[in-house]
Amino acid sequence: MKILKISAWQPDCVGSPPDWRTKLGQIVVEIELEDGISGLGVGGGGQAGIHVIESVLQECLLKENYSCPQEAHSAMLEHTAFYGRKGIVPMAISGVDLAIWDAYAKQRSFSVYELLTDEPAPATLPMYQTVFDDAEALAAVEQGKEAVKLHVERFGDRPDPVLIRKLVRATREKLGPAKSIMLDAFGRWDVETTLRVADVIYELGVDWIEEPVPPDALSDYTTLNQRSPIPIAGGEHEYLSEGFKDLADRDAVSVFQPDINWCGGLTTLVEIYRIAEEAGIRVVPHRGSEPFSLPVIAALDKNPLAESARKWFTCIDGVAIPNVDGVPLKLNPGFGVRVIEEKNQGSR
Repeated sequence: MKILKISAWQPDCVGSPPDWRTKLGQIVVEIELEDGISGLGVGGGGQAGIHVIESVLQECLLKENYSCPQEAHSAMLEHTAFYGRKGIVPMAISGVDLAIWDAYAKQRSFSVYELLTDEPAPATLPMYQTVFDDAEALAAVEQGKEAVKLHVERFGDRPDPVLIRKLVRATREKLGPAKSIMLDAFGRWDVETTLRVADVIYELGVDWIEEPVPPDALSDYTTLNQRSPIPIAGGEHEYLSEGFKDLADRDAVSVFQPDINWCGGLTTLVEIYRIAEEAGIRVVPHRGSEPFSLPVIAALDKNPLAESARKWFTCIDGVAIPNVDGVPLKLNPGFGVRVIEEKNQGSR
């Protein structure tokens, strides 16, 4: 597998939020192989991530003939060893790795799912809906979603646990006893706040509290994971297999939530599943309903659950539309995605 060309650009998506999620959260990567087959991936790091690809990753990838995506991934890690193992570099690697997997699968006329397992593919995967306000929560309930994750950072850094309990109780009454509720504090709380909230909502049946403290407060995660009556989830802002091995060794979380577009790509996500299995940790990838994570969840996860996709990432065609049973798994060659050209302006 010889790569002739790598292109990366920052998409212009209608409705994309005017914050870091747009400026740093995503880039589109396209590769072209010697046989004319192209591959598409999505990474992160914004213009800085594009610079890493153009100035560093191309330097190693365009020189060699790789037998498989894992070999190319190892070359990228080796070539960037002096530039850090967290943040912009692995976010850029993620997009290139996904594009390589896409092209590699297309070369063989396989879907990515079929490269990962010989098992028959499920028609759909269970999905949970992430909501940011009461209106979205009500809509998710009315649509019959099996699980809802409530973003609660709007209540502030040190929220009154009574207010969180009121929200969770109202959601539980609407969902009924059998469906799942999760909370996401987006790193806004501290240990004391998290434990106070956990104590008052425990009886309402909450599956996990996600990123209750900042992602680099690892000792706090260990404390919470050992003391909280509700499982602690994290890893959305963790990188590469080494980072997740460290989380496992520290007993920092009960649920891994890697983002395939940031953590190092599909190659890294497969490694994370192996680490999680050895440590007895559940994996629920961030934005799992999007086409890059979904085949990995379907192939490797014994207890699959996919998070809802970003509504505003509209430059990529191929995102599955959820139905009453969950999110459908597509088996088109590669990831089954293509660029919607009119959504990308000026930076290719």
